[in-house]
Amino acid sequence: MQNIEIISNRGEKLAAIIFHPTGEPRSVVIVCHGFRGGKENGGRIHQFADRLNQVGIAVLAFDFSGSGQSEGDFVSLTLSRQAADLESVVDYVCTQFAVPIILLGRSFGGSTVIVEGAGDKRIDGFVLWSTPIFMAETFSAMMPDEYNRMQNGQVVAVCDDFGCFDLGPELAADFVSHDMEGYLQAIGNRPVLIIQAEDDELVSPKNAIYMQERMENVSLCLVEKAGHRFLDKTSLREDMTIEWLNSFLKVEE
Repeated sequence: MQNIEIISNRGEKLAAIIFHPTGEPRSVVIVCHGFRGGKENGGRIHQFADRLNQVGIAVLAFDFSGSGQSEGDFVSLTLSRQAADLESVVDYVCTQFAVPIILLGRSFGGSTVIVEGAGDKRIDGFVLWSTPIFMAETFSAMMPDEYNRMQNGQVVAVCDDFGCFDLGPELAADFVSHDMEGYLQAIGNRPVLIIQAEDDELVSPKNAIYMQERMENVSLCLVEKAGHRFLDKTSLREDMTIEWLNSFLKVEE
């Protein structure tokens, strides 16, 4: 495990961890955390990265600006800002590895993966865990009063299981600048794995079905009784992801 800092295109330091396999990697997976998350994913990144290392895959996980140990203010969060952070991380990875690059995103991190990766031909494949494509609908359902006030230009205070935080109106305003369906089309025939809980309380499964219907090379796994965070089925989600990655890499070889 190697702790590093990556400089974003705004000059902010992004905290990251790289997990190297023994020998030359077959691929590298860039892991993007969800809304209010962090690169460690509650400590679970270590076990997942170890499993990927065992099959010859390198892993880079990082904190988006304003989250975790990265510089920046969370209040100014937008989908565009996260996509720019991810582009900076991909730039760094391309200086370190000459192998296929897979983007893996959890929830809002998955939305970011779609935005950045769609037009970035350096990206060879996508893994989307519990990912929303209907951005305004998802966030307005998650925080209805606060989202309405953000749409009216206000900074709002929001409390969740991890504490309280401020969120600026830029988030809601930025969503309208993104053509999510256009991004799906731009992914083309690059392989995509979608893992979604049927009982997801935050991201409706209709997001996953909508994406599947609009992309060319998709594997969709709908999981029963997992919830948005897959807390009791983390190993199952990892199993499905590793099986898909192994299959993808064999095809690539």
